Amino acid sequence: MTDKGPQVRRVVTGHDDAGRAVILIDDLAPNTFRSPSIPGFGAAVAWMSDARVNHVTDHDPVGQDSPTPGFPGVGETIIRIAEFPPDKNYPVDAQEKIFDEIDGKEEAADGSKHSAGKHFWFHRTESLDYAIVLEGEITLLVDEGEATLRAGDVAVQRATSHAWSNRTDRIARIAFVLIGTEPISTDEIARHRSASTASSNRK
Repeated sequence: MTDKGPQVRRVVTGHDDAGRAVILIDDLAPNTFRSPSIPGFGAAVAWMSDARVNHVTDHDPVGQDSPTPGFPGVGETIIRIAEFPPDKNYPVDAQEKIFDEIDGKEEAADGSKHSAGKHFWFHRTESLDYAIVLEGEITLLVDEGEATLRAGDVAVQRATSHAWSNRTDRIARIAFVLIGTEPISTDEIARHRSASTASSNRK
């Protein structure tokens, strides 16, 4: 780890002009972020794709000097490796600082609807996220319940409000694969579920 952010080796494949598979990139992911106000918090983005994936171009969407992507649009994907310091390392105004730094105020507001302020990391994104714990331990909080994950465990986030709590004394490293989905509010989800339940009860 450096001041620039987590060091993540990425190996990206591609094709040569004859259509043969080649190693296109083998480097340390240059698209990194390190929080200026939260010691130990940072992330590296290894790759991202548009809704229409292009296997022909050699363009590196997260190369040197490219903007750090926040959250994926519909059909877009992002793979991000994030490092979460222990909760005790966060400042008193952690929520404000975090979501200012990652440009996620709207996601934080959306995620706080039912969480009753129980953790500063609560947010909600319009995406399907696969979270794989690489190192350490992290607790996934949702509006109603929680689960502690350790290295090798996987969480599947389905556009739910959630927070990440590191209750240990060491950094937790997690790989996230985010897939942008069509926007749907929690109120809409609740209406659909209620209608589906009512329909099942009538049968």
